[in-house]
Amino acid sequence: MIPISYNYRNLVVRWKTTLITASGFMLVVTALIVMLAFVNGVQSVCAQSGQPENVIVLKEGTTDEVLSEMGERLVRRIELTPGVSRDENDRPLSSCELFMAVNQRNETTQAYETLQVRGVLPQAVRVHSHVRITQGRMFRRNAREVVLGAAVARKRQLALDQEIPIGESNWKVVGIFEARGSVFESEVWGDLDQLAGEFHRRNVYTSVVLRCPDPAAAADVVRDIDGRKDIRVEAQTEPDYFKKQGQHNEMIRRGALGITAFMAVGAVFGVANTMFAAIGERVKDIAVMRLLGFSRLEILASFLFEAMFTSVIGAALGSLLGYGVNGLTLSTALAQSATAKSVAFAFQVDASIIVAAWLFAIVMGIVGGLLPAMSAMSVRPLDAMQ
Repeated sequence: MIPISYNYRNLVVRWKTTLITASGFMLVVTALIVMLAFVNGVQSVCAQSGQPENVIVLKEGTTDEVLSEMGERLVRRIELTPGVSRDENDRPLSSCELFMAVNQRNETTQAYETLQVRGVLPQAVRVHSHVRITQGRMFRRNAREVVLGAAVARKRQLALDQEIPIGESNWKVVGIFEARGSVFESEVWGDLDQLAGEFHRRNVYTSVVLRCPDPAAAADVVRDIDGRKDIRVEAQTEPDYFKKQGQHNEMIRRGALGITAFMAVGAVFGVANTMFAAIGERVKDIAVMRLLGFSRLEILASFLFEAMFTSVIGAALGSLLGYGVNGLTLSTALAQSATAKSVAFAFQVDASIIVAAWLFAIVMGIVGGLLPAMSAMSVRPLDAMQ
């Protein structure tokens, strides 16, 4: 077997060429890690948003709360569905909600942004049990007060006792809540009746969330609602709803892989050109190794290792750069439409992404180095020594 030190010395001697070639792999690996970390972060938010015990009900034919609209009579009939949990007063444990995307001016940047506002009643925190107030208190009934999701508070640099404009009125911030990093942290919650009056949408609801004893009961409630003839609505468990909301991320993943594949072609050609040039300079070295008794397969393996080692250097540099985005927070839409919810998320670089990036780089190195290695293997010693 040809000593690995031989390949190492050649890479060191030609360090400039090695570094340039490795840079191509570095760019590909960095791009792959960043794009997959983006998708991973958004999917994590969607996965944390739904509670399996909750059933969300929307108007028939709609897939998003923004487009849904149901009257009070229909909502009351939905709440009476058998299997829904009940409170201490034997009333259905449900949350009638009014979700709106409001275009408002950001007082900090003076730019117009979409503010996601949800009108709820105090019972909403019992239905959405993962929501908890971390600063201040819950808003009071029939008051122009709001509580902010942690992501909204960070993005807009808002604090308790400040006022924010919603509609034509100013609303006082009395609390900040967290919800395990879910989409609700990108929303502003206020009193349902006050917000409905502000936007002239009284007795209109965009969704009803029903709390059930357990996930199995929630699945039964979904089947019951879907089978009823007297109400025409869309019912699904919260995890299913948010999973569908984030389905466009699969398209982003495919696009990321497509872009990375195009970039990989360039990296493969780069390593192939580098290896062909190196072999052209080392034809006599190859001839000597053949005369010393090294087999053609050993020559092939040696040059393939050299190409792989170059790709590993690029993968290591790319991993360091790509990991730099881990924890970086951004906002994005959950779907490709003007009415889609937007959520704050953090890029998540995990071990599976790093491993995938390294394997991808190594495969690129093998593909790019295969033809040059085969040409090295075919060198005829006597002809090369002339």
